[in-house]
Amino acid sequence: MTHEFRCMATGIGSLPLTDPDEAVALALRWLPEAPIWPQLPRRGFWEQMGAQYSGALPGLVADEERGRLWLDTGRDLAPELERFFERYLARDLAHFAIPEGHAAGLAALLRALAGGVPPGTRYLKGHVTGPLTAGISIKDAQGRDIVHDETLFDAVVKNLALKAAWQVELLGRFGLPVIVFIDEPALETLGSAFSAAAPELVAEKLEEIVAAIHEGGGIAGIHCCGNADWPLILGTRVDIVNFDAFGYLERVLLYPEALAAFLSRGGALAWGVVPTAAFTGAETAAALAAIVEGGVARLVSAAGLAREEILRRSIVTPSCGLGSLDPAPAEAILKLTLEVSRLLRRGLR
Repeated sequence: MTHEFRCMATGIGSLPLTDPDEAVALALRWLPEAPIWPQLPRRGFWEQMGAQYSGALPGLVADEERGRLWLDTGRDLAPELERFFERYLARDLAHFAIPEGHAAGLAALLRALAGGVPPGTRYLKGHVTGPLTAGISIKDAQGRDIVHDETLFDAVVKNLALKAAWQVELLGRFGLPVIVFIDEPALETLGSAFSAAAPELVAEKLEEIVAAIHEGGGIAGIHCCGNADWPLILGTRVDIVNFDAFGYLERVLLYPEALAAFLSRGGALAWGVVPTAAFTGAETAAALAAIVEGGVARLVSAAGLAREEILRRSIVTPSCGLGSLDPAPAEAILKLTLEVSRLLRRGLR
């Protein structure tokens, strides 16, 4: 299915705040068409990327003080794994819910929307950690990445898949389409000497999460803020590919055939054109919009699609999450994202 995003603005996930209601207010103000539920890593351990979606995993042990998370493979996990997979096969989404203590921003967004969905809001956006990133963040009892344990890594992926599906169901109650991004910064290592897994395995696990999102009627996106194996990502059944257009546009454009195939089947591009770590405050909406327009112009001939068609299937985002920044520049980046979105939209009929 082709989605008409029309260069709308949305965010990646994290914000550098501790007050969830304040964070949701920012999301609703600067991302009015597709607000996010904000991840708030400064609130503590359970809102960190590795821990936030780990609830329900068999044998889970957390050392909040040291910021460590592992599965206790030193004991027999067979009974817990059996119950876990039974819940998965039954699609018991309530069992895979993210507790409020792990996602205060989600609870705050639900409270805000209960008072009425703002006019002009077209989508709601959630997110989940990607399989490779989770697979190297969670360890076994000996400190090894759980990605190397076939059974437990399978459980990690299925846990993520149903947490994504749960978000689609939860946010879908407001009558709007739901987008869920699979956040995969670790994809940058895939295929290198530092990779923890084979590309084929990662593609399979990404597809499993995408399928869970689609089964619930959601729209699936993949976000990677570094360079990555773009043909692998574009070759999945994902609906949206979100990339750092500010820092890595040239790397992405190295694969015109994969981009053409992705766009031809109805895929959409989320241009992470507003810099985050590299943000100086001197950036202008006009200059950033020109980066997107330049990329689109190069895709026109490669993909055989008109400029307007590509822009109708485009989204504007920051290049990465904002959780590590100070609040003032984070808000400035959100504001600039909306400005770029509006500027690009002027060129659409």
